[in-house]
Amino acid sequence: TFLDPVVLPLVAGETVLDVGCGYGRWGGLIRSNFWEAGLATPPCVDGLDAFEPNVSLCASSGNYRRVWLQQLPGPIDGRWDTVLASEIIEHMEQRDVTAVLDALEGAAIKRVIITTPNFPYFRGGSETLVGFNEFEAHHAYVSQRDLVRRGYQVTGAGFCNPRSWLFR
Repeated sequence: TFLDPVVLPLVAGETVLDVGCGYGRWGGLIRSNFWEAGLATPPCVDGLDAFEPNVSLCASSGNYRRVWLQQLPGPIDGRWDTVLASEIIEHMEQRDVTAVLDALEGAAIKRVIITTPNFPYFRGGSETLVGFNEFEAHHAYVSQRDLVRRGYQVTGAGFCNPRSWLFR
């Protein structure tokens, strides 16, 4: 929930792609709290996810216009005002990070919003509400420096970095 006040005001435009939509959290938040982004009406939100049970869950939620099964890297067909990739990039193989960022940027008309751990946090797949999800594994780390070099504005939101004195 600490990401909500950081991410929601950044949503821009009439269409949003929720990459790695998971349980549909962002679709629900954008639909109900669109005003936090200064929008007059809720944007149309589409979603994609690599895990079929997540796609089914999101498709039945009523918060998404369209949801489909897709594994990255690979081209994303379509364009949206905002492309939101919250807690997704760390799930890619390290060698695929650049291709995934290229795909996200290519699908965005106005803005790409990325959230990711600010420290290497590698782990395997895990059990979820809808079954064991191998795609929950963390394989990559993208540093703040790497994102800034690519032209992103970096805003800190969390205090979970175990190397941080705030965490300890």
